[in-house]
Amino acid sequence: MTFFFERKESAENITIVLKPHSLYAMLVMLAVWLMNDLVLQSAPITQIIMPVFIVFMVVRFFSLIRIQKEVIVAMKQGRVSTSGSKFSFSNPFTYIINK
Repeated sequence: MTFFFERKESAENITIVLKPHSLYAMLVMLAVWLMNDLVLQSAPITQIIMPVFIVFMVVRFFSLIRIQKEVIVAMKQGRVSTSGSKFSFSNPFTYIINK
């Protein structure tokens, strides 16, 4: 899923860019849930927010698990370098796996 990561493969390496959009989306959903719980105290809104939040986390987890397995195998072989930050839109966290 291109919302969570972007994978590009060339003859020399594989570049995997983890996009921060999903992390910020989860933080916004959590903030909305906390604001609702502490300020508004509206149960109907919570009944919508929490299932959406949980489904989003599960989808993100299963979308990234294949990539993480690939990175772990490459780490054991010493072929991975990283750059960037998980929170940066201009310089997102990037794995570069040498072939």
